[in-house]
Amino acid sequence: MTIRMLFPIIVLAFGVMTTSASAEENREALYEATLDIDRDGKTDRAVLVVVGGSGGRTDFGPMSEDRYGLEAGESLDLYIYLAAGDEKLDLSRQPTFLKKAIVDTEQTNWVQPLETTDQGSLVVTAVYGWGARQTWGESLTIVHRRGEFLVAGYTRDWEWGNEVHKADGSWDLETLIGGCDINYITGKGVAYHVLDEYQPMKGTFRQVKLADWAVGKRPKACDF
Repeated sequence: MTIRMLFPIIVLAFGVMTTSASAEENREALYEATLDIDRDGKTDRAVLVVVGGSGGRTDFGPMSEDRYGLEAGESLDLYIYLAAGDEKLDLSRQPTFLKKAIVDTEQTNWVQPLETTDQGSLVVTAVYGWGARQTWGESLTIVHRRGEFLVAGYTRDWEWGNEVHKADGSWDLETLIGGCDINYITGKGVAYHVLDEYQPMKGTFRQVKLADWAVGKRPKACDF
């Protein structure tokens, strides 16, 4: 192999390392929560991490602490550190569990702070069209059982405002609402198309490991 042939390979390898290092730098802790998710008496830490994009959070005004608008090229990973809730966050440290792209950024462009429950569950919520006429959101409830992180529940609700035009040229706003709530622990779910009128969903839902959760896939009853 001649030097002329080797040189492009060296340049290419260097470029790959540079790109990887650059992508690694564009990670930022967005929201944190501490809880005892594995119920062992020690405090754990969950972190939503923005990956990619230009780096640096965008200022969305005084309400930005209550939600974050994802920009083009950004994805959202979930880091979970067991027994590290009292330690200083260090994203260079390997988490106990990592779920990449936990939010479907093509469908939901707003993310809310992480929530916890008294039972030690973790809730991740993302929303499309915050405050708009057509909006919907989904929440994923995560638990730790028998050494595994599981999806305990999936909730989706929507509010769709459509203009209904009349013969006289005027129009009214017709609002359609609906939603679903699936409990993967019990295997049961309910859906509604009129507020507070819940109907049992057909079939039984099997428990899903968080590692196997497919973002963007949901029962048909949860579609609108």
